[in-house]
Amino acid sequence: MKNPAPLMVTIVALATGLTTWSCQGESSPCAELSGTDAQEWNPRLRGDVEAALPSRQEAFEADPDNDEVRRAYAEVLFKLGDIWEANDVIAPLGTTTTCHAGDLRLAARTAYLLGDYDRAVTLNERLLELADEGSDAQAEALRGLTLAHYQTNDFTRARELPAPDTAEGPASLLTFMQAFEGEPYGIEWIGDERITHLPMTNDITQPGALPLVTLEINGEAVNLILDTGGDRLYLDRGIYERLGLPTLANREARYAYTGGETVEEPLGVAATVTMADVTLSNVPVIGATWKALGQTSDGVLTTQILKQFLTIVDYDNRRITFRERSAEALAEVLATFGDTPPVEEPFYMTSTHLMFAKGSLNGHPGMNYFLDSGLAASMPLVIVEETVEFLELEKTEIEGTPYYWSPIESHGLDGLPGGPAQALGNVFVESDFFWRSGFMADVLISHQYLWPKGSWTIDFDGMKYYFPGEGS
Repeated sequence: MKNPAPLMVTIVALATGLTTWSCQGESSPCAELSGTDAQEWNPRLRGDVEAALPSRQEAFEADPDNDEVRRAYAEVLFKLGDIWEANDVIAPLGTTTTCHAGDLRLAARTAYLLGDYDRAVTLNERLLELADEGSDAQAEALRGLTLAHYQTNDFTRARELPAPDTAEGPASLLTFMQAFEGEPYGIEWIGDERITHLPMTNDITQPGALPLVTLEINGEAVNLILDTGGDRLYLDRGIYERLGLPTLANREARYAYTGGETVEEPLGVAATVTMADVTLSNVPVIGATWKALGQTSDGVLTTQILKQFLTIVDYDNRRITFRERSAEALAEVLATFGDTPPVEEPFYMTSTHLMFAKGSLNGHPGMNYFLDSGLAASMPLVIVEETVEFLELEKTEIEGTPYYWSPIESHGLDGLPGGPAQALGNVFVESDFFWRSGFMADVLISHQYLWPKGSWTIDFDGMKYYFPGEGS
């Protein structure tokens, strides 16, 4: 096998991993406050968690009114990445009247992952009310509120939160939002149809080729690759500085394309981003160390831009289509599938932008797939060490690189199976990527899997992907 093409995995180092904390204390307004998780349990591999599921499910079904049993069942579902089920199970305990911080924590977390941001805000506000000053619980609640306000573009409410003590790590997002003037992502359409297309300007079928599109930032044309593994709009720092974008904050981050090295990034704002017949105003931008590291595009078109619209990545017609986020627009898109229903893929989103859906790998169901369209390689998958060990995969070192590849017998999202493939290893720069979000991140799936499907539609209102069904 030939060595893969140069990698382009853009993973923002904004940690939102779950931590164990207690928020007991006399200063709390809740006299019977408790704050522990279901139990102290730190499984290592997927098999450890799957082995615990039957007994916890059986106990819950036998005694659903037992809070500890319900809590333990919700926990195992969450770790498995069965977020929809975990949300249903913990919901009766995680309410605005509870005094149990662990229940609030999990219920707020599942609400956020499933895009129920109003509920996530309400539960995190309750958690903040119960938390002691300076406690981990307070930090968890503030992080949850920051992220929920970020996803709803409600920077005004973010400004009401206590300013972080540091601008480093996760706090850099809140620092940025609090320095931001006005609200982000104003949308102005040309024409009444409220639809626009960005042509892909390159051959996306080549190994290592990612869709490249041209748009305008503050009136200057730039060429950006599509990468759902990125958060805010990424713009090469040289262009960022030439355009004179104002910098509101700075942060440090590490990526696969930097070889795991830490780079400092200015966090700024563009007055306008024009994509054919639609213009966004007041757009958050990250000044990326990009071309200096050998990248040839001007930056990256990322998830937060896509999220402002009902987005169709249309590989067959070589374009990205943006439509207004509305029930009417979605109905029009679904009608284009004709008599062949699309394949619906529910997804959930953690951190600022990391989207996960369910699938199988080597015939093992229930795997959590991170959909990152920005892997510039000949392989469709990136594997983590824990999954290699769990599935007992072979590893072949790629000479002259830090990477290896593992043969895969079968792979794919639910309803969209794929056959044999290769998975690239040793890509993630985070040592704890598998568990960093509290559930297992089993595998990444990317461009080489996606483009042969013809298209995929990303609906952030329903938290679903739509792919053409067989015969479309």
